[in-house]
Formats: sequence, structure tokens, C-alpha cells
Amino acid sequence: MKINKPKIRIYEEKKFDELDLLYNIENLEINSNPNNKIKLSDLTIDSCIIKNVNFQNITLNNVDLLDVTFENCDLSNTCFDNRFITRVEFINCKLSGMSLINANIKDVLIYNSNCCLINFTNSSLTNIIIQNTSLNEAYLYECIIKNIELDNNKFNGTEIQRTNLNNVNFTTCDISGIRMDSYSMKGIKINSLQCRELIGILGIEVVD
Repeated sequence: MKINKPKIRIYEEKKFDELDLLYNIENLEINSNPNNKIKLSDLTIDSCIIKNVNFQNITLNNVDLLDVTFENCDLSNTCFDNRFITRVEFINCKLSGMSLINANIKDVLIYNSNCCLINFTNSSLTNIIIQNTSLNEAYLYECIIKNIELDNNKFNGTEIQRTNLNNVNFTTCDISGIRMDSYSMKGIKINSLQCRELIGILGIEVVD
């Protein structure tokens, strides 16, 4: 599946401590951690490459992402509830505990990242590719999903409820301990070895 990649034109490099935090952050390459705690509020990060940044000292409040590539960043426990995330790449990132409740997510790549405990409750996901990524104990409640490609991901203990996954292919993924209701399970694609896992969810015992 092809998705629209970030449209990025880098004009200059800056450090977080050099940013004017009252305006949108755009057309930049950022490759440094802030020296002090900072807060980004009510703005859009637009057309940026952000590398090797730990967001633990960066508070995000009402921040949208447009045309952004994150590489080797730690965004654990950041909050993007009710935000727009469009044409964004997360490569080799830590997204553990990220909150994306009621978010609008479109044309996003997540590659080789840690998304344990990520929360997609009530989010809309369109044109999404997730590869070589751990989604262990993630939450997908009542999500709207249109076009998602999954490859070699881990869904151990992931909880999926009231989410239409018709034609979503899990055959290359580890779904051990996944928790999924019958509505979400309908129409998914799995391999023969994964059948026993889902049959157990339905309370059916296989007797050889």
C-alpha cells in the first residue's frame, strides 16, 4: 500500500531552545534536546525533521502534526488527543503510552518502533502502515480504520473492541494473548497457526 509521505522542505536547523514557541514550528530540522523544560501549546509542527529528541522535558498541549518525520525520538506518554496527525513518519521511535484518543490520523508510517500501551480509543486511522513494531497492550476501542497495512508487528495483550477490521491482514504478526471481540474479529485475515489463538477467545476448545 502506498501512502502520502511527508512534504518537507528544510530551510534551516535549529535547537528547541532557539524556537519561538508562540508560533508554528515549520520548515526546520531539529536535532537536539532542550536544556530546560518547555511547553508547546496551540500550534502545528509543520514540514519538519526531528531527530534524536527526547520529549520527556517537552509538554505538548493542543499540538497538530503535519508533514513531520521523527527519527530515533522518545515520545513516550505524549498526548495527541483530539489532534490531527497527517503525513507523519515515526522511525525507530519510542511511542509507549502515547495517547491518541479521538485523534484524526492519516497517511502515517510507524516503523521499527515501540508502541506498547498506545491508546487509539475513538480515533480515525486512514492509510496507515505499521511495520516491525510492538503494539503490546495497546488499546483500539471503537476506532474507524480505512486502509491499514500490518507487517511483522507484536499484538501481545492488545485489546481491540468495536473496531471494524474487515480484510485487515494479521498473518505476519504475533497475536499471542490478543483480546478482541467478535465484531472486531469479523473478516480479519490470519494464518492457520493463529486460528487457535482466536478460537480460544471465543471460548471454543480444540480437541485433537
